[in-house]
Amino acid sequence: MRLISAHVTDFKSINDAGSTEIEKDVTCLVGKNESGKTSFLEALYKLSSLQGRDAKFDELRDFPRRRRNAERNAIPEKQPISAVFELEQDDVDAIEGVFGSGCISSKRITVTKNYENTRNWSIKYDDAAIMKHMLTGAGMDAQFAQGCLDLGAFLGKLKEAEDLPAAAELYGTLKDRNIHTEIDDTLAKRLPQFLYFDNYSTLPGRFNITEIQKKAVEGMTPNEATARALLKLADVETGEFVQTDYEPRRASLEAAAAQISDMVFEYWTQNKSLSVQLDVDWVPVPKPPNANQPAPQPWLEIRIWNERHRVSLNFSERSTGFVWFFSFLTFFSAYRDSERKLILLLDEPGLGLHAAGQADLLRLIDELLAPNHQVIYTTHSPFMVRPDRFHRCRLVEDVDKVGTKISKEVLATTRDTLFPLQAALGYELSQCLFIGKDNLVVEGPSDILYLSIFSDHLRQAQRTGLNPRWVCVPSGGISNIPTFVSLLGAQLNLAVLLEVATGANQKIDNLVKIKVLEQQRLVSLTEFTNKPQSDIEDFFSEDFYLQLLRDSGGPDLQAARLGAGHRIIKRIEAANGGKFDHYAPAAYLLRNQARLLPQIDAATLNRFEALFTRLNPLLS
Repeated sequence: MRLISAHVTDFKSINDAGSTEIEKDVTCLVGKNESGKTSFLEALYKLSSLQGRDAKFDELRDFPRRRRNAERNAIPEKQPISAVFELEQDDVDAIEGVFGSGCISSKRITVTKNYENTRNWSIKYDDAAIMKHMLTGAGMDAQFAQGCLDLGAFLGKLKEAEDLPAAAELYGTLKDRNIHTEIDDTLAKRLPQFLYFDNYSTLPGRFNITEIQKKAVEGMTPNEATARALLKLADVETGEFVQTDYEPRRASLEAAAAQISDMVFEYWTQNKSLSVQLDVDWVPVPKPPNANQPAPQPWLEIRIWNERHRVSLNFSERSTGFVWFFSFLTFFSAYRDSERKLILLLDEPGLGLHAAGQADLLRLIDELLAPNHQVIYTTHSPFMVRPDRFHRCRLVEDVDKVGTKISKEVLATTRDTLFPLQAALGYELSQCLFIGKDNLVVEGPSDILYLSIFSDHLRQAQRTGLNPRWVCVPSGGISNIPTFVSLLGAQLNLAVLLEVATGANQKIDNLVKIKVLEQQRLVSLTEFTNKPQSDIEDFFSEDFYLQLLRDSGGPDLQAARLGAGHRIIKRIEAANGGKFDHYAPAAYLLRNQARLLPQIDAATLNRFEALFTRLNPLLS
């Protein structure tokens, strides 16, 4: 079965969350703290829990407190959870193999649970198909059921025909049975179970093996349940961990540690120098007065060995993020081969993880969990939201005087609730600037236009243009370039266009000193203008650029009015009494290039071609 939707009502902060569509692989509940995300997962978990603990609704703890007195008598029949499942082919085969082809008329069924913890099924039975199957199996003509509207009428007709041996035998078989209930029971055994994991479920670094083994599941704390999962994963029930013989015990410990290490470090990329070590410490048990000394009890010690520093620490002393990551994989792996289908409920997974660690976790969810299990997780971290899969997201909001609401509707949600999605989208957009691995950092958007226009023009003339592998990226000014390159230079193949000669900007020169960028990748425009400072506008002849400025709606200036200086941009600003729009001339040239490019002098074209010839060999 696959979960299609879930509807939570009358549970903690939720009066009516609305019907929440569940994706076939991963569903992400996004919302602020205290918005009701955890309440939704808890209600869903209680429908069909795997662990057994906290599996029942308790009206005293769970029903919305402000309504409890007014609705006390009606509470037992209220249904805090209603879920729609769709039968898969193996479910259909299991039912139809017993009750006949078409015994249910819809593959979608609804399962509910009330505050009396009674689970109810809403299934569309096809009694005609069931009757036909029963008659065929008894060797009777299917026409016998003609006129019977339901199984009750059918059973009555069989009773009336007891003089027919086949009818009498079939009546004897069916009279004490409830076929609808049997179908319900068959489906109940196939209902997926929910595995719930949160930050309270992390594994203790040391625990008493004997106590964990003998403790009832219902009485366990969440972290004790994870400890039990580790023992199950390590197959500790064989008794090898508690044997006094060293070699068998050591073999069992090393086998379990290797299994867990391989599993965890396939996805944990933050530190590859770690490995798991398991050891048993035998601790004497305090004896009561006048009692015989009891045998010492085994405690399992989980340690993490760091090969880089040649030291091991108890598992509980590792980072919060690593503890969560390790604990969840241990817990999941102990149950991943369950006979029943699992749906994983993860409450704020990876809360203590660095952004890169959260990326590891998302990869784990997509590669290890989602192919075989539906996953529903909550988050308020933008790094746990995949911008390329926003369809997974459901927005959770605690609405004043209404309670928790869950929706896919972005426009109806507050800014605070949307923040993780906005942050994730902003991060993705910033990454999308680097659509190739070869990036040319320029000062602003006008530089991009000039480079593009002249590259195309030169290529059409069978001359050297800018290699199309270069992606031009505006930095917003020379002052931003050092930070820009420091953040991204290690990940990308970068070249930087400078408006000053190399060696004239200390911060940029430091990029070379600390080996963030090679010297040859700092390309100064002054190399092509023979001036100590240059903008790309200095590639043009003075008269052409001033005419371009006038035609684009900029200042009407004559060359004679410009003062001395190396950069035409600064000279124009001085004559104009302030800054002007640098982009407008570039945009005007773009729109009118068919008319204007033939007017470009040879020296300008040579400068652009020399620049492109300098840049292209920097491509790896």
